[in-house]
Amino acid sequence: MKTNMNMRNSKSAGSVFITAICLLMGLLIIHSCKKSGTTEEGPSKPTTLIIRFANMVDTLPLVLDTMMYKNSSDDFYKVTDLQYFVSDITLHRNDGVVYRALNNDGIHYVDARIPLTLYWTINVSVPSGTFDSISLTFGLNAEKNYSNRFLNPPERDMNWPEVLGGGYHYMKMNLSWQKSGMNRAYPFNFHLGIGQIYKGNIINTDSIERYVQNFFYVNLPASSFSISQGQIRLLVLKMNVNSWFSGNNDFDFAKYPNMMMQNQNAMHNACLNGKNAFTVRFTSGGE
Repeated sequence: MKTNMNMRNSKSAGSVFITAICLLMGLLIIHSCKKSGTTEEGPSKPTTLIIRFANMVDTLPLVLDTMMYKNSSDDFYKVTDLQYFVSDITLHRNDGVVYRALNNDGIHYVDARIPLTLYWTINVSVPSGTFDSISLTFGLNAEKNYSNRFLNPPERDMNWPEVLGGGYHYMKMNLSWQKSGMNRAYPFNFHLGIGQIYKGNIINTDSIERYVQNFFYVNLPASSFSISQGQIRLLVLKMNVNSWFSGNNDFDFAKYPNMMMQNQNAMHNACLNGKNAFTVRFTSGGE
């Protein structure tokens, strides 16, 4: 009986030893995985990043419905509607770690007439550290830009004609313009979306040879800023409306009959200008 008791005690001690070894190995594996990390980190305390979209004309906030602005072609203009998508806003930390805003699949709709759309709150998994730039996609990339994605207004009403490539407008900027010294104003739909290449340059939907994705990426350096756990930071993303008409490809409204849809050359030149329309800065609180 004594021998059997010793054997049972020996087996029990062996089982405890094996269990302890397994637990130790498991902890080492978990520690190793945590140490290796990924390119996205999350703080233990909630960190809130608020993105404010500021629509500007040069240094002043955009005022709708007022014929008070002038572009580089010496045309006066007023903006009646301004709606656009930005997506995949990404913060770049100075050690190479990146954080991409994933709320709403990384897509945000901005409407100058809907104040709530001028703010986007990101309050999960924002990493701590020092950052030196952000990047974004203006519009929607080819993977995200598909028809019937949005079922409710106002995003639904940004739909791009199916025959012209489908999906959604990247931007709708409806405006009126007039030549300096003249009283007559002309409407213009400054709309951006998927472009078309036409066979023989005949602008007819039956002669479309292929489609062109006109979304573009923007990389914005920013003065070094830090984010700490539990902190609220405000990112102000400014878009200068006048930049769409000025730059290496000055935009002359008179060259196009009231709009630039179905004119890939016009949309391409507008996008080249638009890459310089954005600036960014960070603050520590509300603004």
